[in-house]
Amino acid sequence: MKLKHRLSLYSIVIFSVIILIASGIIFVSYYKQMENKERQNLANKSVLAAIYYLEQDEVTESEHEKTKNQLLKTISRRNIAVFDSKNQRFTGDMLSDSNITTTFIQRVRNATSAGFSNKDFFYHGLHYLDNQGEFVVITRESKSAFNEQMFSLLKILIIVSLLGLVLIYLFSRYLGNIAYDPVNRIVDQIKTRDRDSFYEPLKEERSYAEIHDLIATYNRFIDRLAQNFQIQKNFIDYVSHELRTPITAILGTLEVTETKDRSPEEYRTVLHNLKQYSLDLNEALDQMMILSGAKKSFDFISTRLDEIVWEVVEHAILYHEAKINVQINVQDVDLMEIQADSKLLELALNNLVGNAIKYSNNRPIQIELFEDNEQLALSIKDEGIGILKEDMEKIKLNFYRGQNSKDYQGKGIGLSMAHIIFSIHKIEMSLEENKPYGTVVILKFPNSNRILI
Repeated sequence: MKLKHRLSLYSIVIFSVIILIASGIIFVSYYKQMENKERQNLANKSVLAAIYYLEQDEVTESEHEKTKNQLLKTISRRNIAVFDSKNQRFTGDMLSDSNITTTFIQRVRNATSAGFSNKDFFYHGLHYLDNQGEFVVITRESKSAFNEQMFSLLKILIIVSLLGLVLIYLFSRYLGNIAYDPVNRIVDQIKTRDRDSFYEPLKEERSYAEIHDLIATYNRFIDRLAQNFQIQKNFIDYVSHELRTPITAILGTLEVTETKDRSPEEYRTVLHNLKQYSLDLNEALDQMMILSGAKKSFDFISTRLDEIVWEVVEHAILYHEAKINVQINVQDVDLMEIQADSKLLELALNNLVGNAIKYSNNRPIQIELFEDNEQLALSIKDEGIGILKEDMEKIKLNFYRGQNSKDYQGKGIGLSMAHIIFSIHKIEMSLEENKPYGTVVILKFPNSNRILI
């Protein structure tokens, strides 16, 4: 059973109980009220009957006739009986009634007035003292009209309750469709997902807070799932991409070495080459662990950023004969002290400077350390080919290369490697256009001296 149908059923059950209780309370309350009213009316008729039968010798004929007319309008004399002190019928036209017992007559005398009812009649007794003696006046009223009225009320309550339940069922179904329409739209979106669109976030604008929370939770879950799959994919990509060269070199060297006997000097050369290939392979593995997200622990220590920058500049000048101008515009020297894994941070900056050198054909590069709203920042400006606007969002992805970089050798991992390392250090990296040509990379370092991994 669908949840909205189950909720409709629950609504019907709950409202059925509520309607049943409310109808019962209404019926019982109205019954008691009307019963009390009938008994009060019957008590008034008993007084009128007592005056008619027992006060005739004390009033004028016209007054007696007036009392008679009032009595006949309210009660039949066949429903009146007057008993004397010996419990004998004194007057009244009521036929013998087994419900009127001496016990009831005595109770009336003791309580001045009393009454009871059965399924057919209401009874009322009045203890009346007259100059003729002591009497008990008993009147009765048929319950047929009262029972019909109560039965009509009961039918009305039953019909209203049934109609109410039908309306509640229809209304709950209608509200269920409205309430679950956003859920149905979400389900429809999920059903359309395939391998290519699986990680697309759900979108639902016409909804309420709980559905938005559900969508946000689902999107966060999918995003984390996508990250985990991306880690696996990255690792496979990097293994196939980075390990092939050193492994091929090792196998080729071993095959060549096996073709004939070698001198000790040649074997030492072969071992030296194999060692270098192994070191290259180990470095590639370390980089793959970082890029794939598999490596989680790093050595964060207090480090001077300017010292790392000078190491990067020295490396670029030594190996690439780069033309680099460094400016340090930091007044608060304490900002230069950061918590970082210096080797990783140096690797990332080497990748950025290496890209600037390569894609600018070794034109001058500007590196500046400065303060931005009491936050340490670093910029690297080159005069190279720049990054196209349509590539700006994708350029940080693994193995992605800009459309204007086809004439330059590269694997598309330098910038993605730097981006991951900066993310590990909680460093914000942004890319801007360096007008009239070139690229500006801006790094903003966290104010906190503690990096959480």
